Amino acid sequence: MRKYLGPIPHPAIGIRLPDIVVPPVLKAFKARDVAGTLMLSYHRETAPTRIIKEAKDLLRGHTGTSIEEYITKATRYADYYGVVVEVEADHVSLMASPERAIKRIAGGGFEYGLTKEEIEESLRYIEEEFREVSRVSGVDFVTIDTCELIDLGVDEKSSEEVMSLYEDKIDGDYRRELEKTYVGRRFYFISDTGNIYVLKFTKLDVARLALKYIESIKYVLEVYKIARKYLGEREFGVEVALDELPVETRPKDLFFYVRELDRLGLRIDFIAPNVGFKKREDYDGDLDELAGKIDELHSVARSLGVLLSFHSGSGAHPYSDKGYGVWETIRDVTNGMVKYKVSGVYIQLLLEVMSRFPQGSKPRRLYEEIFDTVLDRVREYVKSKTGLYSLHLEEMLKEYEEIVKVDKSYERNPRADFFRHYFFIFQAVVDEKGKRYLRDRLLELYSEDRELREEYTREAYELTLRIIDKLGFEGNIVYYNLVES
Repeated sequence: MRKYLGPIPHPAIGIRLPDIVVPPVLKAFKARDVAGTLMLSYHRETAPTRIIKEAKDLLRGHTGTSIEEYITKATRYADYYGVVVEVEADHVSLMASPERAIKRIAGGGFEYGLTKEEIEESLRYIEEEFREVSRVSGVDFVTIDTCELIDLGVDEKSSEEVMSLYEDKIDGDYRRELEKTYVGRRFYFISDTGNIYVLKFTKLDVARLALKYIESIKYVLEVYKIARKYLGEREFGVEVALDELPVETRPKDLFFYVRELDRLGLRIDFIAPNVGFKKREDYDGDLDELAGKIDELHSVARSLGVLLSFHSGSGAHPYSDKGYGVWETIRDVTNGMVKYKVSGVYIQLLLEVMSRFPQGSKPRRLYEEIFDTVLDRVREYVKSKTGLYSLHLEEMLKEYEEIVKVDKSYERNPRADFFRHYFFIFQAVVDEKGKRYLRDRLLELYSEDRELREEYTREAYELTLRIIDKLGFEGNIVYYNLVES
């Protein structure tokens, strides 16, 4: 059963290979009376069927799973297992290119700014995506990402420069409205833990925040209009993603961003801040400091009727969760009132399971071919300094090669840093006929090999239960009356 869940606590799972990932996830949902989200990241993980079939832009829709396929299969599996799910269009983004976005989330650095032409092309492409969404059964939720329009350079400017730019670039009527709303006022936030937080804005604060965020906010509204155009009267929710910025989100920034969206007519359900999480890495900071950051952000967001959404939810490997005590910390501070997103870890888990099969077995042979293909492609990027090249990728490759020189047992290790971050390449590579041959062979092997299927199903089921149990999502379907009794 499909439905918009609203701003309630729940897990959100990326289904890069739906026929493999969805069944164990939904079995776990059913076992714990959980309603959750099934999703894919637009522009990067999924794409319109045309893009997938043409197989020319391999990093746009790099999973090889089209918008039509993931929505159709998510819907079909939810009906088959009798589970309530929300289908989400995740990270619908304004971006210069998938390459730039992928390098950013893999640690390759943040590039700011889009040209007028890049904005227009992004909006055109989003229209194409939502035309396909509307042709199938729609989506129930949309996460919008306009991070590349956020001007972080404002924070480095002097007070004089900021005030001059503020008066030059921000419309006078809007400036007066902002100053009336924020300047000199105190905003109080009371947390579940008994803390009272106070935010007070000066005119300089408002000027910096406006210059930093107004362009991004403006285009969140434009992307929402496109989604509304193609989803018609269908009820759907909205989240805004700030998590991919290279700086942690401050309470004033979160408050300003959410409140301005609301004042301009868009109520959102969730906002995804940067709390120091990195993609496919365990959080290794101090848990008390993490608790303090989350407590204040949660208090600010909740005062506006919004919950926090945590992205980059996967850890260094499928068994580390997000690091010792991280999930429990989030639950304790927020009473579990969050949305928590993971995606790549389910494919990472599949590859780990395959790597443990005996030498010479079909799963092991295919795993080795996948690893070697990814390694070869990464070497090409580093050698030519094109495509997904970044200094960070070059360093990860060098580290792997140096370890293998002295320790042959590390060869084809599924937890090698470069492979953990770039294994997705295997789903994108094509043969001379334009076929995603490794992706196709993996799906074929999975359907034929009972032992692989049973082992992965058990592991993915247990992973999903850990997410549910440690974050406190169990029983949300009953507690929030998501099904009729």
